Amino acid sequence: MRGVLDAIARRLPERRTLAFAGGAVVLLVGLVVAGGAAYFAAGLGPDADAVAAVEADPNVSVDRMAVGTAVRDGPVTSSTVGLVYYPGGRVDHESYVPTAAEIVAASDRAALVVVVDMPLNLAVLAPDRAERVRERYPEVDAWAVGGHSLGGAMACRHAAGNAEAYDALVLHAAYCDRDVSESGLDALSVLGGADGVIDAERERASRSNLPADARIVELDGVNHAGFGAYGPQPGDDPASLSPDASRRAVGNATGTWLSERGAANRDIRSRSVSTAGSESVRSAALDVAG
Repeated sequence: MRGVLDAIARRLPERRTLAFAGGAVVLLVGLVVAGGAAYFAAGLGPDADAVAAVEADPNVSVDRMAVGTAVRDGPVTSSTVGLVYYPGGRVDHESYVPTAAEIVAASDRAALVVVVDMPLNLAVLAPDRAERVRERYPEVDAWAVGGHSLGGAMACRHAAGNAEAYDALVLHAAYCDRDVSESGLDALSVLGGADGVIDAERERASRSNLPADARIVELDGVNHAGFGAYGPQPGDDPASLSPDASRRAVGNATGTWLSERGAANRDIRSRSVSTAGSESVRSAALDVAG
């Protein structure tokens, strides 16, 4: 009996060491996970001055809700064209409020843009959150869904599985990794001519996933960060346009197109734009980060 007790006593330090080591590993993993969550939750932006300028504009209204932030230019009715907008990866959704305001301003119709607040600022964690926006505004008949960079890719995935709920898809510095070529959706892809972040080869190769009459617009002087108001982005190329001018160019290209394409019900939409190539707009001119 004494021999058995001695053997147990000799093994106790070893067991304590193993227990301590196991606990240390669990703690380390927890710290890494928590640190990663904090990193993404912090988000890039928004530019407070740019958001404040939108809030001070008497021509638009900014409504903050649990699902995100809405920018509109009047009452929401059945004639309003709506756009559900997914933010880029690790970008605070409010960074796109100034872009939303430019889209609304460029639209010839009453317009509503709802920038969705994503968990940990990652649209990949909630690709179907647009459904909550549509539920919030049941009076809107014409809906588009879109987003910037990773947000655009996730918007495309959502549209691929819910094409009947939308009239249009809007990609900003993004590309589709799902085939929506036969979805019946109108599609707009707005690219920055100075974008140093997007994988240009994959973007071009992925155009076959879009409808044949998708409109491709390239904005000279606009880089990847120019689609929002969150400051410079690592790996991006310098923009020749100012941040304000970049967002204005993006908003104009998007808002005018939504007016044309989103104005009609799907049954009577005109598909008059064919882009075998790419249209270059000169206006004075999937990536996790953005």
